[in-house]
Amino acid sequence: MTIRRVTFYILLILGVLAFGCKRTDLTPAYVQITAADINNCMDVSNFNETHSTAYDAEQLASLQKHNFTHCNVYVNNKNLGCWQVPCKVPVLDVNDEDSVTLVILPSFRMTGMDNTVTGYPFINTLKQKVLLKKGQTYHVSENPLSYVYSPYSSFPFFETFANTSPFSPTDTLTSSLTFTPKIVEGRTAGEIVLNDANGLLFDVTSSTFAAPTRNYYVFLEVTYKTENNLEIGVKLSTAVRPNEVHQVGGIYTSNGEWKTIYFNLGNTIYANNYDGSDWANVNLVLTGAGQKGCDTRYYIDDIKVVYIPRA
Repeated sequence: MTIRRVTFYILLILGVLAFGCKRTDLTPAYVQITAADINNCMDVSNFNETHSTAYDAEQLASLQKHNFTHCNVYVNNKNLGCWQVPCKVPVLDVNDEDSVTLVILPSFRMTGMDNTVTGYPFINTLKQKVLLKKGQTYHVSENPLSYVYSPYSSFPFFETFANTSPFSPTDTLTSSLTFTPKIVEGRTAGEIVLNDANGLLFDVTSSTFAAPTRNYYVFLEVTYKTENNLEIGVKLSTAVRPNEVHQVGGIYTSNGEWKTIYFNLGNTIYANNYDGSDWANVNLVLTGAGQKGCDTRYYIDDIKVVYIPRA
C-alpha cells in the first residue's frame, strides 16, 4: 500500500469521525432561590374554610411563619438535589424554546434526635411553568411561590401565648413557675424568668392533645428566645407508664435572637407507644435552669404540633 493510499484512508477515517461527532452544549441555565423566596410564601387566606377551624388573625399569621433553610429542587420531575438557601441551581437539560416544570419544596434541618434535612410535607406541591435559557439566571422572585396547607394537615396543639398558657408546673414541690403571656419586642410570647427569688429551675407540662402513633408525619415547631438551654420531652399518657417522659431534644441559648426549631415527634411517639393503639394522648414537657445572682429569661413566641398522613 502506497503512502498516498494510507494517507487517503487516514483522512477518510478522520472525516467520518468528525462527521459523526456532534458538539454538546453543556451551558446550564440557573435558578436563583433566596431565603425570602421560601419563607414568605404561605397563603392562609382560606385556611379556616379548608380546615374547618376558627383561627384568629394572630394564629393565621403564626401559620405563615417558618424557618426554612433549604429547598429540594425538581425540573421536569428530575431531582436536582437539596440546596441550602440562598442558592443558584444549575440546570443542564434546557431547551431555550420550551418551558420547564419547576418544583421547589421548602425544607429545613430537623433537630433533636434526628439531624437530617427534611422537606416540609404539610403543604401542597406547587408546580410552575417557567422558561429557562442557557447561560441566564431565572430568579424565583419573578413568579413568587405561593403554598397552601394540605387539607389533610392538622394542628392538635397550637399556642401563640396571646392570652393564656397551656403549660402548668409538672411538680409544684420542685417549681411553681410556668409561662406567663407577655408582649416581648412586639411579639406575644410566654415568659419565664429564673433568678434567686423565683427559683433556678422550671419544669412545665402542656395540656393534653391527641396524636397519631404510626403512618403519619408529626412535627413540633418552636419559635423561641432563651438565655440558657431548654430541654424538650413528651409524655404519653398511658396506663402502662403514665409519668414517663421521653426526651425529644434540646435547644441551646439563642444568643439574643429569635429562632425557630423543628423536632420529629412521630418517631418518639411511635417508639414509646406501649399499648399499640393508633392514637395517643400526649403532653409536651419543657425544662430549663438558671444561674445564681442573675436573671435567666425564657421566651416562647409560638409552639405548634402538626401532623399529616404519610403518602
